[in-house]
Amino acid sequence: MAATSRIPYTSQAEVLDPVTMRVEGDIPSWLNGQLVRIGPGLFEFGEFEAALPMDGMGLLHAFNIQDGGVTFKSRFVSSDILKKNSEAKRFVCAEFGTPVSPDPSKGRFAKLKSMIKGDAELSDNVNHNICYWKEADVLLAIGLPMFVLDPVTLEHRMKLTLPESLGVDIISEHVHIDKDGCLYLLGSHVRGRPSYHVVRVPPKGDVMSSFAAAELVFTVPGQYKVTPTSHHTFFMTENFFVIIECPLEINVLKILTKGTIQEALKWDPSVTCKFHVFNRRTGRPIPQKIESDSFLLMHSSNAYEDGDHLVLDMFNLRDLEFKDWFVPRKTMAQPNFDPTAAGSSSKKSPPLRFVIPTNEDKITKADKGANLVKLESEQAEAVKQSSSLLRLKSRPLCAGDGLQFPCINTAVTGKPYSFLYAGGYGESKCLEFAIGKFDVKTKEMTSWEAEKKQFLSEPVFVANPAGSSEDDGVLLVSMLDYATGKDRLIVLDATSMSVLAQVYFPEDCSICIPEADHGVFISGSA
Repeated sequence: MAATSRIPYTSQAEVLDPVTMRVEGDIPSWLNGQLVRIGPGLFEFGEFEAALPMDGMGLLHAFNIQDGGVTFKSRFVSSDILKKNSEAKRFVCAEFGTPVSPDPSKGRFAKLKSMIKGDAELSDNVNHNICYWKEADVLLAIGLPMFVLDPVTLEHRMKLTLPESLGVDIISEHVHIDKDGCLYLLGSHVRGRPSYHVVRVPPKGDVMSSFAAAELVFTVPGQYKVTPTSHHTFFMTENFFVIIECPLEINVLKILTKGTIQEALKWDPSVTCKFHVFNRRTGRPIPQKIESDSFLLMHSSNAYEDGDHLVLDMFNLRDLEFKDWFVPRKTMAQPNFDPTAAGSSSKKSPPLRFVIPTNEDKITKADKGANLVKLESEQAEAVKQSSSLLRLKSRPLCAGDGLQFPCINTAVTGKPYSFLYAGGYGESKCLEFAIGKFDVKTKEMTSWEAEKKQFLSEPVFVANPAGSSEDDGVLLVSMLDYATGKDRLIVLDATSMSVLAQVYFPEDCSICIPEADHGVFISGSA
Protein backbone atom coordinates (compact mmCIF):
# COMPACT_ATOMS: atom_id res chain seq x y z
CA MET A 1 0.00 0.00 0.00
CA ALA A 2 1.39 3.38 -0.98
CA ALA A 3 2.09 5.92 1.76
CA THR A 4 -0.45 8.67 2.48
CA SER A 5 -0.69 11.64 4.84
CA ARG A 6 -0.69 10.69 8.50
CA ILE A 7 -1.21 12.02 12.00
CA PRO A 8 1.83 12.61 14.24
CA TYR A 9 2.50 10.20 17.10
CA THR A 10 0.33 7.32 16.04
CA SER A 11 1.07 3.75 17.09
CA GLN A 12 3.56 1.79 15.02
CA ALA A 13 4.03 -1.93 14.49
CA GLU A 14 7.38 -3.61 14.98
CA VAL A 15 9.41 -4.31 11.84
CA LEU A 16 11.48 -7.29 12.95
CA ASP A 17 12.52 -8.43 9.48
CA PRO A 18 14.79 -5.81 7.86
CA VAL A 19 13.20 -3.91 4.97
CA THR A 20 15.47 -2.91 2.09
CA MET A 21 15.10 0.79 1.33
CA ARG A 22 15.44 2.73 -1.92
CA VAL A 23 18.41 5.11 -2.15
CA GLU A 24 18.35 8.25 -4.30
CA GLY A 25 21.79 9.83 -4.55
CA ASP A 26 25.10 8.53 -3.29
CA ILE A 27 25.94 7.49 0.26
CA PRO A 28 29.69 7.92 0.97
CA SER A 29 31.57 4.62 0.75
CA TRP A 30 33.11 5.15 4.19
CA LEU A 31 29.69 5.41 5.90
CA ASN A 32 29.03 1.93 7.29
CA GLY A 33 27.18 1.26 10.51
CA GLN A 34 23.81 1.50 12.19
CA LEU A 35 21.82 4.58 13.16
CA VAL A 36 19.60 3.69 16.14
CA ARG A 37 16.92 5.97 17.56
CA ILE A 38 14.40 5.61 20.36
CA GLY A 39 11.02 7.24 20.86
CA PRO A 40 7.40 6.57 21.79
CA GLY A 41 5.72 4.07 19.46
CA LEU A 42 2.57 2.61 21.08
CA PHE A 43 -0.14 4.85 22.49
CA GLU A 44 -3.28 2.74 22.92
CA PHE A 45 -4.26 -0.10 25.24
CA GLY A 46 -7.85 -1.22 24.86
CA GLU A 47 -10.07 1.86 24.89
CA PHE A 48 -7.46 4.01 26.61
CA GLU A 49 -4.96 6.33 24.90
CA ALA A 50 -1.83 8.16 26.01
CA ALA A 51 -2.51 11.84 26.65
CA LEU A 52 0.89 13.11 25.53
CA PRO A 53 3.33 11.99 22.85
CA MET A 54 6.03 11.32 25.44
CA ASP A 55 3.80 8.76 27.17
CA GLY A 56 3.99 6.15 24.43
CA MET A 57 5.84 2.88 24.93
CA GLY A 58 9.50 2.90 23.93
CA LEU A 59 10.21 1.83 20.34
CA LEU A 60 13.69 1.41 18.88
CA HIS A 61 14.29 1.74 15.16
CA ALA A 62 17.46 1.38 13.14
CA PHE A 63 18.83 2.21 9.71
CA ASN A 64 21.63 -0.19 8.86
CA ILE A 65 23.94 1.37 6.25
CA GLN A 66 26.34 -0.94 4.45
CA ASP A 67 28.19 -0.39 1.15
CA GLY A 68 25.74 2.26 -0.04
CA GLY A 69 22.60 0.25 0.80
CA VAL A 70 20.18 0.74 3.69
CA THR A 71 17.78 -1.53 5.59
CA PHE A 72 15.25 -0.60 8.29
CA LYS A 73 13.98 -2.46 11.34
CA SER A 74 12.26 -1.66 14.62
CA ARG A 75 11.59 -3.34 17.96
CA PHE A 76 9.77 -2.36 21.15
CA VAL A 77 11.74 -2.10 24.38
CA SER A 78 10.81 -5.16 26.45
CA SER A 79 9.60 -3.25 29.49
CA ASP A 80 7.47 -4.79 32.22
CA ILE A 81 4.92 -2.00 31.83
CA LEU A 82 4.42 -2.80 28.14
CA LYS A 83 3.54 -6.37 29.07
CA LYS A 84 1.28 -5.34 31.97
CA ASN A 85 -0.56 -2.69 29.93
CA SER A 86 -1.05 -5.12 27.05
CA GLU A 87 -2.47 -7.82 29.32
CA ALA A 88 -4.75 -5.41 31.20
CA LYS A 89 -5.73 -3.44 28.05
CA ARG A 90 -5.20 -0.18 29.91
CA PHE A 91 -2.49 1.96 31.53
CA VAL A 92 -1.88 0.23 34.85
CA CYS A 93 0.40 2.96 36.17
CA ALA A 94 0.90 6.59 35.26
CA GLU A 95 3.22 7.96 32.60
CA PHE A 96 4.44 11.57 32.44
CA GLY A 97 1.06 13.07 31.51
CA THR A 98 -1.22 10.01 31.34
CA PRO A 99 -2.93 8.90 34.57
CA VAL A 100 -3.72 5.35 35.53
CA SER A 101 -6.70 4.01 33.59
CA PRO A 102 -9.67 2.81 35.67
CA ASP A 103 -9.95 -0.95 35.99
CA PRO A 104 -13.34 -1.95 34.53
CA SER A 105 -13.35 -5.18 36.55
CA LYS A 106 -13.39 -3.33 39.87
CA GLY A 107 -16.08 -1.47 41.78
CA ARG A 108 -16.30 2.32 41.94
CA PHE A 109 -14.12 2.70 45.04
CA ALA A 110 -11.53 0.22 43.81
CA LYS A 111 -11.46 1.98 40.42
CA LEU A 112 -10.76 5.29 42.16
CA LYS A 113 -8.03 3.68 44.25
CA SER A 114 -6.36 2.17 41.19
CA MET A 115 -6.48 5.51 39.35
CA ILE A 116 -4.73 7.22 42.27
CA LYS A 117 -2.16 4.58 43.21
CA GLY A 118 -1.86 2.41 40.13
CA ASP A 119 -1.18 -1.31 40.05
CA ALA A 120 2.59 -0.87 39.78
CA GLU A 121 4.95 1.33 41.77
CA LEU A 122 6.59 3.02 38.82
CA SER A 123 6.55 2.63 35.08
CA ASP A 124 9.78 1.25 33.63
CA ASN A 125 8.96 2.68 30.19
CA VAL A 126 11.99 4.23 28.48
CA ASN A 127 11.58 6.18 25.24
CA HIS A 128 13.83 9.24 25.28
CA ASN A 129 17.53 8.46 24.93
CA ILE A 130 20.05 5.73 24.21
CA CYS A 131 23.83 5.48 24.19
CA TYR A 132 26.35 3.00 22.87
CA TRP A 133 28.86 1.89 25.51
CA LYS A 134 31.73 0.60 23.42
CA GLU A 135 33.66 -0.88 26.35
CA ALA A 136 30.80 -3.30 27.06
CA ASP A 137 29.57 -3.44 23.43
CA VAL A 138 26.00 -2.76 24.51
CA LEU A 139 23.28 -0.29 23.69
CA LEU A 140 21.78 1.32 26.80
CA ALA A 141 18.23 2.67 26.91
CA ILE A 142 18.60 5.36 29.57
CA GLY A 143 16.50 5.10 32.71
CA LEU A 144 16.27 3.28 36.02
CA PRO A 145 16.20 0.43 35.50
CA MET A 146 18.64 0.65 32.60
CA PHE A 147 17.78 -1.55 29.61
CA VAL A 148 20.76 -3.37 28.10
CA LEU A 149 20.25 -4.11 24.41
CA ASP A 150 22.09 -5.85 21.61
CA PRO A 151 23.59 -3.05 19.47
CA VAL A 152 22.96 -4.96 16.22
CA THR A 153 19.65 -6.80 16.65
CA LEU A 154 18.18 -4.38 19.27
CA GLU A 155 17.07 -7.43 21.25
CA HIS A 156 16.69 -7.22 25.03
CA ARG A 157 19.58 -8.63 27.07
CA MET A 158 18.85 -7.59 30.63
CA LYS A 159 17.71 -4.83 32.95
CA LEU A 160 20.13 -3.34 35.44
CA THR A 161 19.92 -0.86 38.26
CA LEU A 162 22.46 0.81 40.51
CA PRO A 163 23.42 -0.55 43.93
CA GLU A 164 20.79 0.35 46.54
CA SER A 165 23.52 1.76 48.78
CA LEU A 166 24.03 4.70 46.38
CA GLY A 167 20.56 6.06 47.13
CA VAL A 168 19.80 6.94 43.51
CA ASP A 169 16.08 6.88 42.66
CA ILE A 170 16.06 8.39 39.15
CA ILE A 171 18.71 9.43 36.61
CA SER A 172 18.87 12.16 34.00
CA GLU A 173 18.28 11.33 30.35
CA HIS A 174 21.81 12.22 29.24
CA VAL A 175 25.05 10.51 30.26
CA HIS A 176 28.77 10.94 29.59
CA ILE A 177 31.44 8.41 28.65
CA ASP A 178 35.00 9.44 29.52
CA LYS A 179 38.08 8.66 27.42
CA ASP A 180 38.96 5.84 29.85
CA GLY A 181 35.63 4.17 29.11
CA CYS A 182 33.92 5.06 32.39
CA LEU A 183 30.19 5.81 32.18
CA TYR A 184 28.97 8.78 34.23
CA LEU A 185 25.35 9.30 35.25
CA LEU A 186 23.53 12.09 37.08
CA GLY A 187 21.23 10.58 39.69
CA SER A 188 18.68 12.09 42.05
CA HIS A 189 17.68 10.96 45.52
CA VAL A 190 14.03 11.89 46.14
CA ARG A 191 13.11 9.79 49.18
CA GLY A 192 13.64 12.28 51.99
CA ARG A 193 15.80 15.40 51.60
CA PRO A 194 16.57 15.66 47.87
CA SER A 195 20.17 15.35 46.71
CA TYR A 196 21.93 14.90 43.38
CA HIS A 197 24.83 12.58 42.60
CA VAL A 198 27.35 12.05 39.85
CA VAL A 199 27.77 8.28 39.58
CA ARG A 200 30.77 6.52 38.01
CA VAL A 201 30.23 3.14 36.34
CA PRO A 202 33.63 1.58 35.50
CA PRO A 203 34.16 -0.75 32.53
CA LYS A 204 34.59 -4.22 33.99
CA GLY A 205 34.38 -6.35 30.87
CA ASP A 206 30.74 -7.29 31.34
CA VAL A 207 28.00 -4.77 31.94
CA MET A 208 26.53 -6.50 35.00
CA SER A 209 29.83 -6.34 36.88
CA SER A 210 30.23 -2.72 35.82
CA PHE A 211 26.92 -1.61 37.33
CA ALA A 212 27.59 -3.61 40.50
CA ALA A 213 30.84 -1.62 40.91
CA ALA A 214 29.18 1.81 40.47
CA GLU A 215 30.23 4.47 42.97
CA LEU A 216 29.33 8.03 43.95
CA VAL A 217 31.77 10.72 42.81
CA PHE A 218 30.07 13.98 43.77
CA THR A 219 26.96 14.74 45.85
CA VAL A 220 25.02 18.01 46.00
CA PRO A 221 22.25 18.65 48.57
CA GLY A 222 19.08 20.00 46.95
CA GLN A 223 18.14 23.64 47.46
CA TYR A 224 14.62 22.60 48.55
CA LYS A 225 14.06 20.51 51.67
CA VAL A 226 11.16 18.47 50.31
CA THR A 227 10.80 18.82 46.54
CA PRO A 228 13.52 17.66 44.14
CA THR A 229 14.27 19.59 40.96
CA SER A 230 14.24 18.17 37.45
CA HIS A 231 17.55 17.37 35.74
CA HIS A 232 17.88 16.53 32.05
CA THR A 233 21.66 16.65 31.64
CA PHE A 234 24.93 17.78 33.23
CA PHE A 235 28.45 18.77 32.16
CA MET A 236 31.80 16.99 32.29
CA THR A 237 35.27 18.20 31.28
CA GLU A 238 38.72 16.77 31.92
CA ASN A 239 38.91 18.28 35.40
CA PHE A 240 35.36 19.28 36.36
CA PHE A 241 31.75 18.19 36.73
CA VAL A 242 28.98 20.81 36.67
CA ILE A 243 25.43 20.22 37.88
CA ILE A 244 22.97 23.05 37.23
CA GLU A 245 20.01 23.11 39.58
CA CYS A 246 17.15 24.83 37.76
CA PRO A 247 13.96 25.98 39.54
CA LEU A 248 11.67 23.30 38.08
CA GLU A 249 10.34 21.52 41.16
CA ILE A 250 8.77 18.06 41.24
CA ASN A 251 6.15 17.69 43.97
CA VAL A 252 6.43 13.98 44.83
CA LEU A 253 3.26 14.10 46.95
CA LYS A 254 1.28 15.32 43.93
CA ILE A 255 2.59 12.41 41.88
CA LEU A 256 1.25 10.04 44.55
CA THR A 257 -2.15 11.77 44.68
CA LYS A 258 -2.63 13.22 41.18
CA GLY A 259 -0.84 10.40 39.40
CA THR A 260 1.31 12.19 36.80
CA ILE A 261 4.59 14.07 36.80
CA GLN A 262 3.12 16.76 34.56
CA GLU A 263 0.68 17.79 37.30
CA ALA A 264 3.49 17.77 39.86
CA LEU A 265 5.77 20.26 38.08
CA LYS A 266 6.20 23.81 39.33
CA TRP A 267 8.28 26.42 37.52
CA ASP A 268 9.43 29.42 39.58
CA PRO A 269 11.30 31.97 37.41
CA SER A 270 12.02 34.14 40.46
CA VAL A 271 14.47 31.54 41.77
CA THR A 272 18.01 31.57 40.38
CA CYS A 273 19.82 28.65 38.80
CA LYS A 274 22.54 27.16 40.99
CA PHE A 275 25.80 25.99 39.35
CA HIS A 276 27.55 23.28 41.39
CA VAL A 277 31.15 22.89 40.18
CA PHE A 278 33.20 19.91 41.36
CA ASN A 279 36.95 19.60 40.79
CA ARG A 280 37.66 16.01 39.74
CA ARG A 281 41.36 16.30 40.67
CA THR A 282 41.11 17.86 44.13
CA GLY A 283 37.95 15.93 45.01
CA ARG A 284 36.05 18.97 46.26
CA PRO A 285 33.67 21.63 44.92
CA ILE A 286 34.47 25.28 44.23
CA PRO A 287 33.46 26.86 47.57
CA GLN A 288 31.62 29.93 46.22
CA LYS A 289 27.94 29.85 45.37
CA ILE A 290 27.49 30.36 41.63
CA GLU A 291 24.14 31.61 40.30
CA SER A 292 22.42 32.99 37.19
CA ASP A 293 18.99 34.09 36.05
CA SER A 294 16.51 31.23 35.76
CA PHE A 295 16.30 28.87 32.79
CA LEU A 296 15.63 25.19 32.22
CA LEU A 297 18.69 23.31 30.96
CA MET A 298 17.80 20.90 28.17
CA HIS A 299 20.91 19.98 26.18
CA SER A 300 24.64 20.57 26.17
CA SER A 301 26.47 21.12 22.90
CA ASN A 302 29.93 21.13 24.50
CA ALA A 303 31.92 22.03 27.60
CA TYR A 304 35.66 22.60 27.84
CA GLU A 305 38.39 24.29 29.85
CA ASP A 306 40.22 27.39 28.60
CA GLY A 307 42.98 28.30 31.01
CA ASP A 308 41.39 29.13 34.37
CA HIS A 309 37.90 29.09 32.88
CA LEU A 310 35.14 26.59 32.30
CA VAL A 311 33.16 27.19 29.10
CA LEU A 312 29.64 25.73 29.07
CA ASP A 313 27.57 25.81 25.87
CA MET A 314 23.94 24.86 26.28
CA PHE A 315 20.43 24.85 24.86
CA ASN A 316 17.74 25.97 27.29
CA LEU A 317 14.12 26.94 27.72
CA ARG A 318 12.91 30.16 29.32
CA ASP A 319 9.54 31.60 30.35
CA LEU A 320 7.99 28.15 30.59
CA GLU A 321 4.24 27.90 30.12
CA PHE A 322 3.40 24.26 30.78
CA LYS A 323 -0.18 24.58 29.57
CA ASP A 324 1.23 25.37 26.11
CA TRP A 325 4.42 23.37 26.22
CA PHE A 326 3.01 19.84 26.09
CA VAL A 327 0.81 19.41 23.02
CA PRO A 328 -1.86 16.72 23.64
CA ARG A 329 -2.16 13.90 21.12
CA LYS A 330 -5.84 14.80 20.61
CA THR A 331 -4.74 18.23 19.39
CA MET A 332 -2.30 16.59 17.00
CA ALA A 333 -5.12 14.52 15.52
CA GLN A 334 -6.96 17.61 14.30
CA PRO A 335 -7.07 17.87 10.47
CA ASN A 336 -5.42 21.29 10.33
CA PHE A 337 -2.73 20.59 12.92
CA ASP A 338 0.78 21.43 11.69
CA PRO A 339 3.44 19.74 13.86
CA THR A 340 6.16 22.00 12.48
CA ALA A 341 4.32 25.11 13.67
CA ALA A 342 3.36 23.87 17.14
CA GLY A 343 4.98 24.85 20.40
CA SER A 344 4.87 27.67 22.89
CA SER A 345 7.03 30.74 23.28
CA SER A 346 8.93 28.86 26.01
CA LYS A 347 10.83 27.14 23.19
CA LYS A 348 12.12 30.44 21.76
CA SER A 349 15.38 30.60 23.67
CA PRO A 350 18.76 31.12 21.99
CA PRO A 351 21.68 28.78 22.75
CA LEU A 352 23.76 30.25 25.56
CA ARG A 353 27.39 30.29 26.66
CA PHE A 354 28.33 30.58 30.33
CA VAL A 355 31.92 30.99 31.51
CA ILE A 356 32.96 30.07 35.06
CA PRO A 357 36.31 31.06 36.60
CA THR A 358 38.00 28.11 38.35
CA ASN A 359 41.12 29.60 39.98
CA GLU A 360 40.04 29.79 43.62
CA ASP A 361 42.97 32.01 44.63
CA LYS A 362 42.11 34.61 41.97
CA ILE A 363 38.43 34.47 42.96
CA THR A 364 39.33 35.11 46.60
CA LYS A 365 41.64 38.04 45.83
CA ALA A 366 39.33 39.74 43.31
CA ASP A 367 37.48 42.90 44.30
CA LYS A 368 33.75 42.90 44.83
CA GLY A 369 32.00 43.74 41.57
CA ALA A 370 34.87 42.51 39.40
CA ASN A 371 34.17 40.48 36.27
CA LEU A 372 36.37 37.40 36.63
CA VAL A 373 36.05 36.25 32.99
CA LYS A 374 39.34 37.18 31.35
CA LEU A 375 39.08 35.36 28.02
CA GLU A 376 39.81 37.54 25.01
CA SER A 377 36.70 38.99 23.31
CA GLU A 378 34.40 36.99 25.62
CA GLN A 379 31.17 38.77 26.54
CA ALA A 380 29.91 36.25 29.09
CA GLU A 381 30.50 37.46 32.64
CA ALA A 382 31.11 36.11 36.14
CA VAL A 383 30.77 38.98 38.61
CA LYS A 384 31.93 38.64 42.20
CA GLN A 385 28.96 39.72 44.32
CA SER A 386 30.63 38.88 47.63
CA SER A 387 33.30 36.60 49.04
CA SER A 388 30.85 33.71 48.80
CA LEU A 389 28.81 34.46 45.64
CA LEU A 390 29.48 34.70 41.88
CA ARG A 391 26.76 35.89 39.53
CA LEU A 392 26.95 34.61 35.96
CA LYS A 393 25.71 36.42 32.87
CA SER A 394 25.43 34.39 29.69
CA ARG A 395 25.75 35.52 26.12
CA PRO A 396 24.12 34.07 22.98
CA LEU A 397 26.24 31.28 21.57
CA CYS A 398 25.01 31.77 18.02
CA ALA A 399 22.22 33.49 16.11
CA GLY A 400 18.71 32.12 16.24
CA ASP A 401 15.97 31.23 18.69
CA GLY A 402 13.95 28.05 18.92
CA LEU A 403 17.01 25.78 18.62
CA GLN A 404 17.34 22.35 20.22
CA PHE A 405 18.93 18.92 19.69
CA PRO A 406 22.53 20.05 19.13
CA CYS A 407 25.32 17.80 17.91
CA ILE A 408 29.01 18.23 17.16
CA ASN A 409 31.89 16.12 15.92
CA THR A 410 32.59 13.97 19.00
CA ALA A 411 36.33 14.31 18.31
CA VAL A 412 36.11 17.87 19.71
CA THR A 413 34.01 17.02 22.76
CA GLY A 414 35.65 18.67 25.76
CA LYS A 415 37.80 20.90 23.54
CA PRO A 416 37.48 24.35 21.92
CA TYR A 417 35.49 23.84 18.73
CA SER A 418 34.14 25.64 15.69
CA PHE A 419 30.93 24.00 14.51
CA LEU A 420 27.68 22.85 16.01
CA TYR A 421 24.52 21.60 14.31
CA ALA A 422 20.97 21.91 15.59
CA GLY A 423 17.33 21.79 14.58
CA GLY A 424 15.44 24.98 13.70
CA TYR A 425 16.66 28.56 13.65
CA GLY A 426 15.44 32.17 13.83
CA GLU A 427 12.36 33.74 15.34
CA SER A 428 10.21 32.84 12.33
CA LYS A 429 11.38 29.24 12.22
CA CYS A 430 10.05 26.52 14.47
CA LEU A 431 12.10 23.77 16.02
CA GLU A 432 11.69 20.99 13.46
CA PHE A 433 11.71 23.05 10.26
CA ALA A 434 15.41 23.16 9.38
CA ILE A 435 18.86 21.88 10.27
CA GLY A 436 21.37 24.66 10.91
CA LYS A 437 25.16 24.66 10.93
CA PHE A 438 26.64 27.33 13.18
CA ASP A 439 30.21 28.56 13.38
CA VAL A 440 30.55 29.43 17.07
CA LYS A 441 33.62 31.57 16.39
CA THR A 442 32.51 33.65 13.41
CA LYS A 443 28.74 33.39 14.10
CA GLU A 444 28.14 32.43 10.46
CA MET A 445 25.24 30.11 9.73
CA THR A 446 24.22 27.85 6.86
CA SER A 447 21.19 25.60 6.80
CA TRP A 448 19.16 22.99 5.00
CA GLU A 449 15.42 23.62 5.09
CA ALA A 450 12.50 21.23 4.86
CA GLU A 451 9.02 22.09 3.62
CA LYS A 452 5.77 22.62 5.47
CA LYS A 453 4.66 19.61 7.55
CA GLN A 454 8.02 17.90 7.17
CA PHE A 455 9.25 17.11 10.65
CA LEU A 456 13.04 16.77 11.03
CA SER A 457 14.70 14.70 13.71
CA GLU A 458 17.76 15.45 15.77
CA PRO A 459 20.81 15.52 13.47
CA VAL A 460 23.50 12.92 14.16
CA PHE A 461 27.03 13.80 13.03
CA VAL A 462 29.22 10.99 11.66
CA ALA A 463 32.83 11.96 11.00
CA ASN A 464 34.70 10.90 7.88
CA PRO A 465 37.41 8.59 9.29
CA ALA A 466 39.88 9.96 6.73
CA GLY A 467 38.79 13.57 7.18
CA SER A 468 41.16 16.34 8.21
CA SER A 469 38.70 19.09 9.18
CA GLU A 470 36.22 19.29 12.04
CA ASP A 471 33.18 19.44 9.75
CA ASP A 472 34.28 16.66 7.37
CA GLY A 473 31.48 14.18 7.70
CA VAL A 474 27.75 13.73 7.26
CA LEU A 475 24.58 14.50 9.16
CA LEU A 476 21.93 11.78 9.39
CA VAL A 477 18.44 13.23 9.72
CA SER A 478 15.07 11.50 9.64
CA MET A 479 12.33 13.36 7.79
CA LEU A 480 8.76 12.51 8.76
CA ASP A 481 6.60 13.80 5.93
CA TYR A 482 3.13 14.15 7.42
CA ALA A 483 1.68 15.66 4.24
CA THR A 484 2.57 12.79 1.90
CA GLY A 485 3.58 9.96 4.24
CA LYS A 486 6.82 9.53 2.26
CA ASP A 487 9.18 9.43 5.21
CA ARG A 488 12.88 9.16 4.48
CA LEU A 489 16.39 9.28 5.86
CA ILE A 490 18.38 12.32 4.70
CA VAL A 491 22.16 12.20 4.36
CA LEU A 492 23.59 15.74 4.43
CA ASP A 493 27.14 16.84 3.68
CA ALA A 494 28.16 18.41 7.00
CA THR A 495 30.54 20.82 5.28
CA SER A 496 28.27 22.28 2.60
CA MET A 497 24.87 21.32 4.11
CA SER A 498 23.81 19.89 0.76
CA VAL A 499 21.88 16.64 0.29
CA LEU A 500 24.00 13.64 -0.63
CA ALA A 501 21.24 11.03 -0.52
CA GLN A 502 17.60 10.48 0.38
CA VAL A 503 16.53 7.00 1.47
CA TYR A 504 12.88 5.96 1.02
CA PHE A 505 10.76 2.96 1.86
CA PRO A 506 9.61 0.85 -1.13
CA GLU A 507 6.65 2.31 -3.04
CA ASP A 508 4.33 -0.53 -1.97
CA CYS A 509 5.31 -0.19 1.69
CA SER A 510 3.17 1.52 4.36
CA ILE A 511 5.91 1.67 7.02
CA CYS A 512 6.52 5.04 8.69
CA ILE A 513 9.57 6.28 10.53
CA PRO A 514 8.62 6.53 14.22
CA GLU A 515 9.02 9.84 16.03
CA ALA A 516 12.12 9.92 18.20
CA ASP A 517 14.08 12.43 20.27
CA HIS A 518 17.59 11.01 20.35
CA GLY A 519 19.76 8.46 18.61
CA VAL A 520 23.29 7.20 18.10
CA PHE A 521 25.38 5.97 15.17
CA ILE A 522 27.38 2.79 15.75
CA SER A 523 30.15 2.46 13.19
CA GLY A 524 31.10 -0.87 11.64
CA SER A 525 29.67 -3.72 9.62
CA ALA A 526 26.70 -5.72 10.81
